[in-house]
Amino acid sequence: MKSNPISDWAEDLWKTFHLWIDNANDGVFDPTKTRFQLYVTPAKTGTFAQQLSDLKSEDEIKALLEEIAKRRKKVSSSSKSAEHLDAVFAADQKLVVQIIQNFKLITEDQDPLSPIYEHLDATVSKETLEKACSYGIGDSMDRIEKAVKNGSAPLIFAQQFRTTFRAFVNKYDATNVLHSLADQPDDAVVQNTLSRAPPFVQQLKLIEADIETTTRAASDYLRSSADRTKWAADGLIFEDSVEEYRDTLKQRHGHVRGEVDLTHGTMEPPKRGLLVYYKCCQATPIPLEGRVVPIHFMTGSLNDLANRNEIGWHPDYVALMQQEPEE
Repeated sequence: MKSNPISDWAEDLWKTFHLWIDNANDGVFDPTKTRFQLYVTPAKTGTFAQQLSDLKSEDEIKALLEEIAKRRKKVSSSSKSAEHLDAVFAADQKLVVQIIQNFKLITEDQDPLSPIYEHLDATVSKETLEKACSYGIGDSMDRIEKAVKNGSAPLIFAQQFRTTFRAFVNKYDATNVLHSLADQPDDAVVQNTLSRAPPFVQQLKLIEADIETTTRAASDYLRSSADRTKWAADGLIFEDSVEEYRDTLKQRHGHVRGEVDLTHGTMEPPKRGLLVYYKCCQATPIPLEGRVVPIHFMTGSLNDLANRNEIGWHPDYVALMQQEPEE
């Protein structure tokens, strides 16, 4: 950066304060409860910017603003900063003082990536560090650009950013297991699900699955759904990975069904369907983002696909599922 964005009459400096004032007036945030930080790298110096950062008392800030206003008269009206300076001094000075009291200038890093690397070094592997930084910076820029295009305030909500960033890191830096965060469903909840007979339960009825198999399927279906929601909310998995996982399950189902058709083609359709179901559920669990998942998650996800009628167990499930369910 050749120019100095925090020199006394720099457009960037006064445009920043102008935007903060406009957002405060629009109710985007409460200036008394907000910290305003201006980060500049590589390190630069600016007399006004540093004084605005250092001063905290109302009287000192007002005195500095009066001094800046006097010197402002010598600045050409054609200056790029003129519009923003006019806006700052035309605004409610009580609001301006509140913003300055919570303002901090940070300009000490020659390399903008070094402090990010240092912050992530303890939790992200060296192999993933650069990729994680690129994603975090790119994601932030995308969020700001989208907000501006949509006419929204150019803000990034910390919790949302942390969640997606953790999910990205977990996807590309994972070396462990995805542990279940969901409790075993209560018997009453499972029985209620069975009594409602959603599509995945109807599919199991088509292959004459016994009550134990159907009850286990309902329990796994509920628990896997809860795990999927909690993992995503906590940033433990990347949202796109769920669809990739489902696609892999559908591919396995297709292979198993094809094998059963070839080797047991003369078997009664319900029994063939039950064999497909057992083979799919008993197969080695498919990893999610390269991590091992609990066995209930795979079986529950299979039943979730059956609930969507994206896969089926009975050879003629498509036609049978279109018929009216028996009372």
